Amino acid sequence: MSSTAAAAALALAAAAPLSALGRAAGPRALDPPSRGLAALAGILLLFAGARPAARPAAVLAFAAAVLVPRGLACLLAAAAAVVAAVRPAPPAIPGFAAWPLVAALALALAASALQAAAEESGSPRRLGAAREAALGGAVLVLSMMIVDGGRILRWRYGLGAGAARIELPGAALVLGLALLVSLAGALSMTVHLLAPSTRRSRAGLVGQRLLVLGAGLGGLGVAVVAGQGLGHNAESLATGARDLAAMFLAVGVLILALIGLLAAPAAPEAAAGARVDPTSERALRLAAAAALLAAATAGFEGWRAEGTYATTTMAEAASAALLGLVAVQPTRLGLARAALFVIGLLALIARAS
Repeated sequence: MSSTAAAAALALAAAAPLSALGRAAGPRALDPPSRGLAALAGILLLFAGARPAARPAAVLAFAAAVLVPRGLACLLAAAAAVVAAVRPAPPAIPGFAAWPLVAALALALAASALQAAAEESGSPRRLGAAREAALGGAVLVLSMMIVDGGRILRWRYGLGAGAARIELPGAALVLGLALLVSLAGALSMTVHLLAPSTRRSRAGLVGQRLLVLGAGLGGLGVAVVAGQGLGHNAESLATGARDLAAMFLAVGVLILALIGLLAAPAAPEAAAGARVDPTSERALRLAAAAALLAAATAGFEGWRAEGTYATTTMAEAASAALLGLVAVQPTRLGLARAALFVIGLLALIARAS
């Protein structure tokens, strides 16, 4: 396990809520510490550059130190740092792939634009924060239903496969409880949002408490998986690195949403006619341009290494770039299109790591 990458992941995990708290406070008094932690994490990740996931994570961390808002970008960098920490460095191979670094820059820009667009939507602040909290709970539930082939639904969780697989019954219990509590919280918050009046309804209060509990149990479950995995078999933990990073990211997204909900004023603020900030629109356009550059870089590197640009990597990068072009179109469902762009870039970088 790479201690430098693990330290970077912890620094980024602290930078994300600090950034969210600073934005909620208004003057952003906590912004310099979050910038400093993100930059420090990027420097630490440079020392773990032999691990493939550390390079995109470093780009994400340095970009997060510059961008505003940076909470989601910090979480994405932290998830990549988790993968870099638990996966051993492969044997050295000649050549250097630059396209994942360009794709990581595009992902950081797209994540910042998505977060800004979600914060600046036309809904009153409290109502918008409740929607984000419900969505954060749904993200956590969905991630836990997917990891390890959905075995958490049967109260089972393990790392590895075949003879090398190790079962983690303690982690399965905690993660199963986190799934149930988060599901109940997301449903309660949805009922609150569907109510005729969204002013401090009982369903909203219950949903908020359940989501806080779900975030705590989810974070505890991730820690139990990491601890038990290291205690049993580090190779099995490396095999389940992506699942661990996915749960880590989902818990972080829920925590960011809860910070926004808890910091939102009790009385809804007027926001009639609000639209996405031009700053976030520019960031999204830059992200789409960077995604196109990543696809072109992947094609050039494929031609240089294999004699053809028609490689699987180039096709995947081009698909993510197309999602970026779709995201910048001035049509409806802008948040959904931006979210799909972020997911496409995230899947692209995850495959490269």
